[in-house]
Amino acid sequence: MEGTAKGKKGKKDRLIAYRRTGNESATRLFFLPYAGKGASGYREIADSFGPEVEPVLLQTPGRENRLAEPAVDDIDALVTQLATALRGHLDAPFALFGHSMGSLVAFELAAHLERTEPGLPGPVALFVSAESAPHLLVPPEVTDEQLTDEQFLADPTRVRENSPLRTDPLFLELMLPSYRADCRLVERYAARRSHTSVSCPISAFTGEYDEVVPPESVAGWKQHTTDRFRLRMLPSGEEAFFEPESFPLITAGVESDLRAARQP
Repeated sequence: MEGTAKGKKGKKDRLIAYRRTGNESATRLFFLPYAGKGASGYREIADSFGPEVEPVLLQTPGRENRLAEPAVDDIDALVTQLATALRGHLDAPFALFGHSMGSLVAFELAAHLERTEPGLPGPVALFVSAESAPHLLVPPEVTDEQLTDEQFLADPTRVRENSPLRTDPLFLELMLPSYRADCRLVERYAARRSHTSVSCPISAFTGEYDEVVPPESVAGWKQHTTDRFRLRMLPSGEEAFFEPESFPLITAGVESDLRAARQP
C-alpha cells in the first residue's frame, strides 16, 4: 500500500499534511502535533500501521508548511479551528492520537466533538502518549509570559540540554515563537485543572522508566473516560515513543484497541 501526501492544497486543506489510505473498513486515525514539532514527527509510525488503519497527520499553525501562520496558544481556540476544518473528513469511523501536548489537544477535541458539534460524530477511541492526565497538570510558578527569550532558553524544565533550540541557530530562529506558544497553551490549560471526561475509550502509552512523565501520572487518564481505559507500557524511558523497537508495540496496541472499540 502506497502512502500519499496531499499535493496542492487549498486553504481549507492545509490541515491535512499526510494521509495513507487503508482498506474499505479502516478506521481513520488523526494525529495531533506535539510541542515544537509538526506532522512529520509522526510519519514513521504512521507508515507502520496495517491496512485496517488510515493514518492522517494533521498540521496545526506555526510549524512546517504552516510556519508563516502564528501558532495558537489557547487550547479552546485551537480545538474550535480543528473541529471546523475536520468537518469534511469525519465521514468514516475515526479515532484521535496525541503525543505529549498533542494528547491534551486530542482529548479536548474529542470532548468538543462529542458534546458541542451537532451532526458530527465523536471518535471511537482516543490514544494518548507520554502526558500526565489533565487533572494532574500543575502550572509553573513562573509563566511563559514572564520570561524573556534568554530566560526561557536557559530554563532546563522548558528546554532540554540536547534540544535543537539550544544547538541549531536556524531551528531556534524559526521555531522559538511556535514552541513558546505551545508552552503557553499547556501552561494555561494546566491552570484550568480540567476534569472533563469523554465517552469513548482511552488508551495511554507510557515509557516504563519515564522519570519526566511517570507511568502513574499517565495512568490518571482513567479518570477522564466513562468507557474502557487501557495503559500500555513501553520498555524504555522518556524517549520511548520515538524508539524504533516501540513502533510494533504501539501499532499493535492501537490496532487491537480500535478493533475492540468498533465491536458492537
